Amino acid sequence: MRPLPGTGMTDGSTRTTWRASDSAVASVEERPSRRSAVGTGQCRCRLAAQQTRLLGGTATVRGVALTEVEHAALTQMLDTAPDLNRWRLRAHSVEEPERGSDLAIDDEIFPHMAISQFARTSLALASEHLRLALEAIKARQIYPSAHFTVLRGALVGASQAVWILGPEDRGQRRERALTVLAEMYAQMNKYYKFLDSTQLDDSDRANLDDQRLWLSQRQTGVTEARTTNASLNLTNVIGAASNYAFANSAHREAVQWLWREMSADAHVLGWSLFQRSTFGPPNRRTGIGEGQALGSLEHIAEPFLASYRILRCGWSLFDRRCEPPTAS
Repeated sequence: MRPLPGTGMTDGSTRTTWRASDSAVASVEERPSRRSAVGTGQCRCRLAAQQTRLLGGTATVRGVALTEVEHAALTQMLDTAPDLNRWRLRAHSVEEPERGSDLAIDDEIFPHMAISQFARTSLALASEHLRLALEAIKARQIYPSAHFTVLRGALVGASQAVWILGPEDRGQRRERALTVLAEMYAQMNKYYKFLDSTQLDDSDRANLDDQRLWLSQRQTGVTEARTTNASLNLTNVIGAASNYAFANSAHREAVQWLWREMSADAHVLGWSLFQRSTFGPPNRRTGIGEGQALGSLEHIAEPFLASYRILRCGWSLFDRRCEPPTAS
């Protein structure tokens, strides 16, 4: 059984099967997941977005009461709402580090894109992704795959900020921020190259040329400011952030496999859905079994609470790095 980061629970409890009349059926050939109930070599997955109803403190799904574990997962996600709203309000105005603070000094290395604002953008966007995931739940909608695509974005944003802000060494903080910035500029360059191959009028072509010149200057500036030529590796970023946020090694490991599993959701590869499916016996003639991925509060809570925990660390780090050193 695997631990749920930040909850102290495991996913070994029996869960209620939630059926929906508007299910879509898809046939696939894939080995069943470790969560499956039977050992068939093939499965047919039925997808269904579920509706959650919150009535007088009792959570139900289409009239079916949640298990104790599911109710606990829902409660913990709803309890994050005050923080998420507070972070939403913070994003409405610019927050700059105080003079003499860690981030104020960090920002000096590349003033065109202050490290403080770059890290803060990661925090704000991660908060936005978590709010979207929670608002869907409040609207009584649970999605078997789409929820995890959103939560993957939250995990990336939160982890990226913690990765940048976490080190006590100024040089390491700066180098990590510039590494992410270099990746951003590289992706912008790919986009501009694509635009250059499209049909543009003279005005748009001139604007694009100006943008490409500006970008080239920024890329040169970042290269000159950097001390290494390392490329951004998000898997390493996620690992470092989980190590910072979680003391428990099992929780750290859980974040890593969540990151890998949700990659399949983001790229619509399907195998992550099979991991969350319940399988029936295979058809004796075809060997095809029917699997249901009906959406689960318990499954959603795993990356939601892990991302929230890392995000909370990120905002705390940002605030601490923005404060000037205290006189001793």
